Amino acid sequence: MKQMRFALGAALVALSCVAAAQGFPSKMVRIIVPYAPGGETDALGRMIAPKLTEKWKQSVVVENRVGGGTVIGTEAAAKADPDGHTLLIASVGFVTNQVLIPNLPYDSNSLAPQLLLATGPLILYVNAGVPAKNLKEFIAYGKTRPGQLMFASSGNASSPHITAELFASLAGIEITHVPYKGTGPALTDLLGGQVHAIFSTMTLMPNVRAGKLRAFLVANKTRLSNAPELPTAEEAGLPNFTAASWFGLFVQAGVPADVRQRIYTDVRSVATTPEIRGRIQQIGLEPSTLNREEYAAFLKAELEKWGGIIRAKNIRLE
Repeated sequence: MKQMRFALGAALVALSCVAAAQGFPSKMVRIIVPYAPGGETDALGRMIAPKLTEKWKQSVVVENRVGGGTVIGTEAAAKADPDGHTLLIASVGFVTNQVLIPNLPYDSNSLAPQLLLATGPLILYVNAGVPAKNLKEFIAYGKTRPGQLMFASSGNASSPHITAELFASLAGIEITHVPYKGTGPALTDLLGGQVHAIFSTMTLMPNVRAGKLRAFLVANKTRLSNAPELPTAEEAGLPNFTAASWFGLFVQAGVPADVRQRIYTDVRSVATTPEIRGRIQQIGLEPSTLNREEYAAFLKAELEKWGGIIRAKNIRLE
C-alpha cells in the first residue's frame, strides 16, 4: 500500500512538472543585465529577447540593474520568484565577486548555469611606441625594466586587471597596474603613451589596423574568426595562458527542472541560429558551443583560476 502511495505521489509530481513546463511562460519574462545599457552583456540580452518573445508568445524584456559591481542585479535575479520568469545574463564578475566580496547578499549556488552565450577572448594590446615587435621582445623589454611596464585596466579587480596579473606571473615580469573608470579613458591614455599595454576584447582592433596599437596575442586556445592573423598565446610563446570575458545565462536553482530544461532548450535554439551567431561575431565576440554541463564545469574552472590569482596578488576592490 505504501509503495502504491509513493508511486502515485511520484507520478503526480512528474505530471505537475510537465504541466509547469507546458504552461511556461505564463507572464512577461525579465532578462536582468547587471550592467549599463550599451555594453556587450546588454547587447546579447537584446539580441535574444525578441526571438524568445516570438517563441514563447510572451513579452521578454531586458532590465538593466546597475551597481555594486554587478551585485545589485545579480541579487535581484537570485532572490526573484523561482518560477523561470526572471533570467540573468552575467559575466566574469559572477565568479570573481565570490572571492572579492566576503559577504555577498545572495547565495551564488542559488543561480543555476544554463547556457554560455559568447566569449570575448582577451587580446594583449601594446602602445605602438613600445620598442617591441612581438611577445618575446615585449617580455624581454619588461624584464629589463621591473615594475616600469604600466598595464591599464577598466578598474581595480576588473577582468583586464586580473588578466594582466596572471600574464605577469606566467611571463616572469613585474608590472604596475593603472586602473581607470572604464575602457574609454584607459584607451585614451594607452594611445597617448601614458600607459604601455592593456588586455581587452576585439573592440580595440581597429586601432591596431590603423597602426596606433600593436596586438601580440589572443589569450585563447584557437585563433579568432574575426582576427585570424593574431597568434594564440601558445603560438606566441606563452603556453597555458587563457583569459576571456564571457557572457552566460543563469536561472534560479529552485525553478522546476522541466522549466529549466525548457528555458535551456529554447534559448539554445535561438542563440545557435546563424543570424544570432553572426550578430555575436559582429560585436567582436565568439559564439559559444558549450552545453549546460560544460558551462557548469567552465564556471568552476574560472572560479579556481581567478580566485587563485586574486588571492596570490592580494587584489582588492576599490
